[in-house]
Amino acid sequence: MIDHFTETDLSDVAVLLRGLNALHAARLPQRFHEAADAAALGSFLQERMGQGARALVYRAGGVARGYLLWHPRDVPASAVDHARRVAVLEHIAVAPSWRRRGIARRLVARFEAEAAGAGCEAWLTAVHDFNAASAALMRQAGAARAIDILEKPLA
Repeated sequence: MIDHFTETDLSDVAVLLRGLNALHAARLPQRFHEAADAAALGSFLQERMGQGARALVYRAGGVARGYLLWHPRDVPASAVDHARRVAVLEHIAVAPSWRRRGIARRLVARFEAEAAGAGCEAWLTAVHDFNAASAALMRQAGAARAIDILEKPLA
């Protein structure tokens, strides 16, 4: 069942975040690290929520098996852009033993409904090049490449 994040989900979601971060740290160790313990990951999540992030949780047996973290972003009008409100999908993760059951797809669908309800006209996310599974999920949800962000380490 998909519901909103509650404090009781914090430890389960921190475990899911640890797994997601481990994937990133393994592929981009110059950017990501795995030094944070469960308390630090929980604090990170609480901080994001305090800054306006919203989280959806898929629970089974009272345990969070997947989550999606997002936040609305208001983009002001400029000399070249229209003002708009977008939803930024920050993280999505599903426990390994619960994957390939459509949980991530359902989390994205619920996210879209909540983002639309929050006045967002579109959503965006950043997907690292090595994460083909996440990119495929986003494309299946109807997202398409909008911009490429290139990075070059200087050291």
